[in-house]
Amino acid sequence: MRTPKKTTALRALGTAVAALGLVAGVQAPSAVAAEGGGVWKNANSQRVLEVGGWSTANGALVNQWDFHGGANQRWVSTGKWIDGQYWGTLENANSDKCLEVADWGTGNGAIVRQWQCTGGANQQWNQHYYDDNVFYLINKHSGKCLEISGWSTVNGARAQQWDCHGGTNQLWVV
Repeated sequence: MRTPKKTTALRALGTAVAALGLVAGVQAPSAVAAEGGGVWKNANSQRVLEVGGWSTANGALVNQWDFHGGANQRWVSTGKWIDGQYWGTLENANSDKCLEVADWGTGNGAIVRQWQCTGGANQQWNQHYYDDNVFYLINKHSGKCLEISGWSTVNGARAQQWDCHGGTNQLWVV
């Protein structure tokens, strides 16, 4: 299938901007820093990361669901390049709250939820490049990867952190 020229040009522009950020050491946009945010699709389930029930409350759980285009499935990334790695927060477009590991957890299976953005290390994620538009999301505080629990492919399966192992349930497509 042919890629439209406009899409190819936009990809090239995005790559150039990201490369400039790496070379110059300046702030650069992530893959989902677009207006209104972008979606993170789990490579294993093909479902997207969302705040459950359209909640805007602190503590609302984050899970996966079929893509429907709602604001609760869009995430705005803000951050900067530090020592060649992009660290930043993921803010939900519906609630304006940040993705975080609950209660500063460091163990496998710690819940991932939304909370008022504080900039704490438990809310910072390294968008670690894996392949074209595919990333691991590694929490700065725990050093663990965001994943969907139990390799689940069903709607509503919860997001959690786990030791990074390279499985597709830890890979996110943007």
